[in-house]
Amino acid sequence: MEVQRLLYLLEAPEYAMRAFREHGINGQDLLVLRDDDLEDPRFKFPRHVIRKVMRISTAWKVFQSITGSVTRGAITMEQYVAHYSYGRSPDVVTQLQAAYRVVDANSNGSLTFEEFLVGFSLLDAAVADTRRPAFVAGTINSGMQPQAPTSQTGINWFQL
Repeated sequence: MEVQRLLYLLEAPEYAMRAFREHGINGQDLLVLRDDDLEDPRFKFPRHVIRKVMRISTAWKVFQSITGSVTRGAITMEQYVAHYSYGRSPDVVTQLQAAYRVVDANSNGSLTFEEFLVGFSLLDAAVADTRRPAFVAGTINSGMQPQAPTSQTGINWFQL
């Protein structure tokens, strides 16, 4: 996939796309870039642009981990859900399926890397939501003030 297209999909500014073009940064280069590489004076990218560029590499690594191959061009819903729901409740499966459907732009049942990249933040948030511990009903008493956490030594660190 062309770097320019990926940058465009993430709504990177034109000057970022131009810098990558002028310096011949290709997809392989992009996969091994680090934050400090983009702090090179030739680029002069603000932090939010660096985060967008680095998101491509992160999304590609996750995409490959789900497909299990560098040659597979799409992720099925079953692959996505199986990757994140092993041994989890049916509610988690439902939540992951809903996130997948939102990102599947053409509703064909598979996510290309472009679709995955555009929806990566949403998919990532869905996975994070499924990993949060659920609150147990009845553990908060409305008449009591919450206690500040203490260490094993009994010191209340918020009062120091």
